[in-house]
Amino acid sequence: MNKIYLLLLPIMILTACNKTGEPTDLLGNSSRWKGDDVPEMTGGVLEIEGEYKTLVYNPGIFSTFDNFEFSAEVFTLPGANASILFHTNKRNLDQGYQVNIDNSDVGDWDHLLKTGSLNSIRNINYKMVDDETWFTLKIKVVENHIYISVNGYPVVDYIEPEMPFRTAQTEERKLGNGTFAIRTLFGNTGVKFRNMTVTELPASEKKKNEDPEFVRQITQLHIRLFPVVDYHVHEKGDLTLPLLMKRSASLGINYGVAANCGLKFPIETDAQLKAYRESIEGMPIFKAMQAEGREWVDMFSPELVKQFDYAFTDAMTWTNNNGTRMRLWIPEETEVGEPYDFMEQLVSQIEKVVTEPIAIYVNPTYLPAEIAQMYDELWTDERIDRVVAALKKNNVALEINSRLKLPGSRVIAKAKEAGVKFALGTNNTNSENLGRLEWALEMVELHNLQPSDMYLPGNK
Repeated sequence: MNKIYLLLLPIMILTACNKTGEPTDLLGNSSRWKGDDVPEMTGGVLEIEGEYKTLVYNPGIFSTFDNFEFSAEVFTLPGANASILFHTNKRNLDQGYQVNIDNSDVGDWDHLLKTGSLNSIRNINYKMVDDETWFTLKIKVVENHIYISVNGYPVVDYIEPEMPFRTAQTEERKLGNGTFAIRTLFGNTGVKFRNMTVTELPASEKKKNEDPEFVRQITQLHIRLFPVVDYHVHEKGDLTLPLLMKRSASLGINYGVAANCGLKFPIETDAQLKAYRESIEGMPIFKAMQAEGREWVDMFSPELVKQFDYAFTDAMTWTNNNGTRMRLWIPEETEVGEPYDFMEQLVSQIEKVVTEPIAIYVNPTYLPAEIAQMYDELWTDERIDRVVAALKKNNVALEINSRLKLPGSRVIAKAKEAGVKFALGTNNTNSENLGRLEWALEMVELHNLQPSDMYLPGNK
């Protein structure tokens, strides 16, 4: 046996067995970070400025990290755009995974991946924290399980399949072992780190994926940078925000959670709306407002409405020509009368509704139960064209509602041809009918919708 190998063997064994479970201070010795420039350390804070700068942590000869819990406090200056790499190495930084750090406002497609994203595998599109604020980022890896949290909230709970779907560009984004690296990306103006530690964890059994085909489908979308977002979710029934966060992290679906706001709905005043907005600050969701009825525009201040990521509404609450205020999903409150006359009133209402200060028209083309079976007959090409024209003119996105399976395929095709943006949604009433955007994603595939076809808050 090679003599040098024999001499090094005890060192290798000692290193492999030195998993004490005690945290290692990764910033305690700045000389372990190797890269383009000498790291700037002041008072225990590591700061990196400039585009495309890379620092790689040198854990020592023959040392690598496989199962671990990484923790750091992070501070971003405006425009900061960086990532933390793990299971990587200095010779091939494409090896392993990348976790994004980007606290810019939503709406910029060049900054689609926000803080906490497992880059191109499980993307986060919502913003949780502001620039110039310290926040805590944790990454935990045990065998084939990756868990990421921001300020204690779960954002990614990913189980890597035995044969994960990857493209040529993402082929090396797989678990193995290696070290950590920090890399700034384009437009970087500065990112700081403090209290950065890693705790090595013992080996464990691998976790099993319960639905490999769904995992593959969602991964394909994330790799394409397709915003996998359900913009129309309600905290209703047994669906609590903690349960929704856990679900989002494990499924890879971003959620927009909306409060029902309007006359005879849970939120009717500015004070109630303000209190609700403050109650969800910092949570791993898009913050949304469902505007109910036509009175809402005069009930809430525009300044307060703008504090939400977006507002949406439908054409299910309006007053007909007889002066009856109708809620179309409640049969005893709905006057249909002659179906064709009703449709003329409905289309006229939709044309008015989309002039309101909203981003998305939801529950689109909904018909009362009395005439729902006449959908294809009543939604003529001429009526569809009027709705599509109104959406385009007012720069309002069209929801593809997965639970209601609306609008019909003809409407989606015409909207795509006209250049209308789309938003996926559910409008759940509890946790059971929230679903996983199954029908909406079928429509995405059927109509070959691309990321550029999709709505993004802040960039209608």
